[in-house]
Amino acid sequence: MSITAAAAAERTTFHAEQARRRRGAWLWGLLCLALAAGIGAVLSTITGPLLLLLLALALKALAWLGLAPGAMLRALHGLEGWVAGNLREVFRGLDLLDAVHGPAGLLAALGTMATGAALLLPGMAAAVLVWASLARTYRRSAILAATADLGAREPRPQDPEERQLGNILAEVSLAAGLATPRLLLLDAPQPNAAAFGASHREAAVMATRGLLDRLDRRETQGVVAHLVAAIGDGDLRLAASVQAVFGTLGAMVLVFDLPFRRGAWAALRDLLLAIAGLLPPERAERLKAGLAACTAPESLEGMTRALSLGERWPPLGALLVMPLLPWTFITLAQKMLVWLWTLFVFGWPLGLLWRTRRYLADAGAVRLLRDPEALAGALRRIDADGLPPGGASQELGFFHAPQQAEKAGFRAQASIVTSVTPPIGKRLWRLSALGAGAAPPQGWRATWQGLMRVPGWKRWLLVFLLALLVPLLALLVLCVGTLMVGASLFSLAGGASLAALILSL
Repeated sequence: MSITAAAAAERTTFHAEQARRRRGAWLWGLLCLALAAGIGAVLSTITGPLLLLLLALALKALAWLGLAPGAMLRALHGLEGWVAGNLREVFRGLDLLDAVHGPAGLLAALGTMATGAALLLPGMAAAVLVWASLARTYRRSAILAATADLGAREPRPQDPEERQLGNILAEVSLAAGLATPRLLLLDAPQPNAAAFGASHREAAVMATRGLLDRLDRRETQGVVAHLVAAIGDGDLRLAASVQAVFGTLGAMVLVFDLPFRRGAWAALRDLLLAIAGLLPPERAERLKAGLAACTAPESLEGMTRALSLGERWPPLGALLVMPLLPWTFITLAQKMLVWLWTLFVFGWPLGLLWRTRRYLADAGAVRLLRDPEALAGALRRIDADGLPPGGASQELGFFHAPQQAEKAGFRAQASIVTSVTPPIGKRLWRLSALGAGAAPPQGWRATWQGLMRVPGWKRWLLVFLLALLVPLLALLVLCVGTLMVGASLFSLAGGASLAALILSL
């Protein structure tokens, strides 16, 4: 099949393409909503017992000092009974699960464990509160943070190229029925552009000089139309929500880093200010970096330095390190748990969601311009290193982010292993279906066509190897899933048992 014929077979309209991408975005959005609830439940196995411990210690301290009123003492006894009762249900469910026989026994064990799942509520409430606070903070500071990271400036009125870009932005925004976003320029040679802001009413478009120097007016219109369509589709608020999900993951393990890293204390202070709505916008980016550092492998360096005190200052260092050993073990276990859940469960659906939004914005650009080749021409000119300096941490807002990520980039911090924007080839393939120039098939189509071109027995050998790979991958997923669920249950049961012990003293 020729390239032209392959593209023609996929021909569609921009209305159908937008409807398709909106359905995909809704489906992925619902999945990510379920994953967000799952994040709360998983992180509750970490924060739930910790919150119970802190609450138990605080109530006990007040009771021992004689400062607790009668109502507080009654609440203390009620909390003790609540924790102990739910904990018994969890252990009873584990016993039933260990001796399960058949589907009926499995349902009974899971039902018993679900009865004790109320222990997850404190951590889930904390996760929701942190996520909502971070999303609000990131929205309010989006333009300021991007301006600082990218070194953006106001356009020069005497520059005809920059003045023309402002006219294009005003024209496309008028066609979309939106207020014209603020225009900022980046003095970078890479051809690219991005949109940031709190909502469609408060947005900014940032374009590089490389975009103006290397793209013609028609192609520049395609890039601007994509960004305006993304603003109109609500991608700015969604970007803050996605970033807040990964910030919540960092916040849940922040407390474990307090004995080892000075930066963890600064992040905790900023997080509490953000929850109270008092964090200045200019400090939001520092908070984002501080929370990302909690889940980064580099966060273990502070732990290593603390444990090396025993070797540097014997025997005094050994006495200082001994109390930290149990906390070190707990910290390692909880960080490993967060890394596994992020890598295997939470990261890839959010990456797929954002790629679906890019396809939706492409279809929206075609709807605004009625010229799919304008956007396709711009995509052909975007380089593989299309992010300007400082753009890696702000890649969610860019027209195109390459597969390669800097170490300090958002994708590296969030443990998303695939690109947050689709490859240019796949975007061109979809635009060819909307009437742009022909493009070669991408993804599974290209793989299937390549497989069909393999001669004779080699083709069937490849099919056999692929079929053999599927059960191996399924076994790997089962093993990793069992490890993650088992570690979560161990964390929940251990922390709740310790809280119940303190309450019963």
